[in-house]
Amino acid sequence: MSRSQQATSRLLVLADNPEMRSALRRVQPALPALCEAQLFGADFASRSGRGRVEARAFCSSTLTRSPTNTNNLKGKAPTPSVSFPCVDANESRAERLRAQAPALTTADASSQQAGSQDHAAGAVPQHSAVPEPAYANIVSGYDTFTYTEPFLLDYGGLLPTGFTLAYETWGQLNEARDNVILLHTGLSASSHAAATEANPQPGWWQAYIGPGRALDTNRFFIICTNVLGGCYGSTGPSSPYTDAGEDHVASSASSSSSPLSASFLLLDQLGISSLYASVGSSMGGMQSIAAAHLFPERVERVVSISGCARSAPGSIALRYAQRSVLMSDPNWNRGFYYGPDRIPPHTGMKLARQIATITYRSGPEWEQRFGRQRRRPAQSKPSASSPTASSSEPRPDLELDPALCPDFLIETYIDHQGEAFCLKYDANSLIYISKAMDLFDMSDHSLADLRRRRRKNALEIWGPDHPEAKDEIPHTTDEEAGSAIDLATPSSKRPRPHISTLSSYAAHAYVPSLARGLENLRAKPVLVIGVQSDILFPVEQQRELAECLRMNGNERVTYYEIDAPHGHDSFLIDVQNVGLALKGFLTSSS
Repeated sequence: MSRSQQATSRLLVLADNPEMRSALRRVQPALPALCEAQLFGADFASRSGRGRVEARAFCSSTLTRSPTNTNNLKGKAPTPSVSFPCVDANESRAERLRAQAPALTTADASSQQAGSQDHAAGAVPQHSAVPEPAYANIVSGYDTFTYTEPFLLDYGGLLPTGFTLAYETWGQLNEARDNVILLHTGLSASSHAAATEANPQPGWWQAYIGPGRALDTNRFFIICTNVLGGCYGSTGPSSPYTDAGEDHVASSASSSSSPLSASFLLLDQLGISSLYASVGSSMGGMQSIAAAHLFPERVERVVSISGCARSAPGSIALRYAQRSVLMSDPNWNRGFYYGPDRIPPHTGMKLARQIATITYRSGPEWEQRFGRQRRRPAQSKPSASSPTASSSEPRPDLELDPALCPDFLIETYIDHQGEAFCLKYDANSLIYISKAMDLFDMSDHSLADLRRRRRKNALEIWGPDHPEAKDEIPHTTDEEAGSAIDLATPSSKRPRPHISTLSSYAAHAYVPSLARGLENLRAKPVLVIGVQSDILFPVEQQRELAECLRMNGNERVTYYEIDAPHGHDSFLIDVQNVGLALKGFLTSSS
C-alpha cells in the first residue's frame, strides 16, 4: 500500500461516525493531493437530526514529498516556448505594404488587388468540402456608365460631378427591350456575376447564369452593376476627387435608393424602360424590393433571396461589430488611408471578414465539415533518431500542443477567409455600404422620413424650384392610414382579408407600417426565398416579408423556405434548390 493510501486509510479509521466516513470516502481521491500540496488539514462536516458532527484530520507526518531531481530542471524555461505565426504573418504583411510605393489609392488599385486569385493569401484548406464564393474575380472587362450631373445622396451627401457605374451584361436584348433582368449584388460583390468574353474568370453567381440556367441567357438580357459606393469600378470612397483635395474621402451614409437611382439612370442610357424582373440576394434582395417600390411602373416581377424588408436589430449588431473592429485599426485613420506613405487597415479588415464569415455560414455545416478536429502541422522527415516519422502517420489530437493562432480546423478556415479578403476590398466601402444596409427599412414612416430628408437637402442645394424640393410628403398616423384604406377604397376593390401566419413573437407592432410601405408591390408577382439556417437574415424576416405583401392583398406571392445547412451563403451554394425555384418563378409568372 502506498503512503498516500495509508494516510487515507488512517483518516477513514478516525471517522467512526457512518456519516463522516461517507463524507470522507466522497473526497478520498483528493486527500493525497491535499497532503502533497502541504494543506495540513481539512474540515469535514455533515448534519444529522441529532446535531453537527465535526472531525479534523491531519496528514500523516510520514507522508513526505518525493525528492525532486533538480538536474532535470536545468535549462528549462518556466513555461513552454510559444510562437505566434498568425501575428508574425500580420506584421510581415504590414511591412510589405509599407515598402510598396506608391500606396494603393484608387478604385483601379482595388480592382487590381481583386483581380488576383481569390485564394492568393494561401490555398484553401484541403478540408473545404463546399465551394467558396468567388466575390473578387475581376480584373477588367466591365463596361462603365458615367453620369455627369450632380447626384444627391440620401443623407446629405452630394457627388458634384456625378458618378461612374461599372456593369456587365449576359444574353441579348430583344427587339422589344422587354427581356431585361437587373441583378443586384451582395455587399462586397463586383459586377462580375458570371464569365464573359472580356473576363473569362468564373463569377460569383456563375452556376445561375447561362443557357438553360435559372437566368437563361437564351431568353433574358441580364445586367449586373457594381453598387454605387463600391470599389470594383464604380464610384466609391476610394475614387479620386482631384477637385476636392488629396485628403478628400468620397463617403456619405446613404440608403438603397441612391444606388438604385444610379442603376436606373444606366437603364435610361441603354434605352430600357422596364424590367422583366428585379432579382437579388442578401443586400441585393433588399435592393430588389426597393427597386419595385421606387420604380413600380418599370419593374414587372421581384425576386428577393435571403433578403428582408427591414434590417433587424440582430443583423445591425453583427454589422456594427465588423465596423467597430475595422475602425479600431489605427491604419483606418478615420477613413483617410489613401495616398503615399499610408497603408490600408488590413488588420481590421481581416478581423471584420472573420466576423462576417461566421454570419455567412452555419454551425451545422461546420460541425459536418470540421467538428473539433485540430490542425496538424507538417510532419518531420524521417531521421536516424526518428525513423518512423512520416506525413502518412499523423499524430493523434491528444499529442498536439495547443496554440493561440489557428489551431482547430474551424479556426484555420476563419483565418483563411480573413486573410484572403483583407486587401481585396476597400474598408470605407465596407463601412458605408454596411451602414446603408442597417438603415434599410421599408416601413411607410421610414420611407416618408427619407423623402423629407431628400427634400430638405435638395432645397438647401438647389433651391425651391428643383423637383425634389417640391416633393409633398403627407404625414399619416397608423390609425389614419388604416381608416383611409377602409373608407376610401370601394368594397369591391378592397383586398380579401388576410389571416397572418406569423408567430405571435414575430407579429410586431411595426408590421402594419411595413405592409403599407410595400403597397407599390401589391399587384406584382414576387418570389421570396428564405433559408432556415441563416443567422444573418433569419428566416423569420423572409416569412415576414411574404406575409406583409399578402396583407396588402397580393395573391401572387410565392414563398419557399429551404432547409440547407450552409447558412446565409446558401444562395451561392445551393444551386439546385435556389436555382430551380428561381427558374420556375421566372417561367411560370410570365
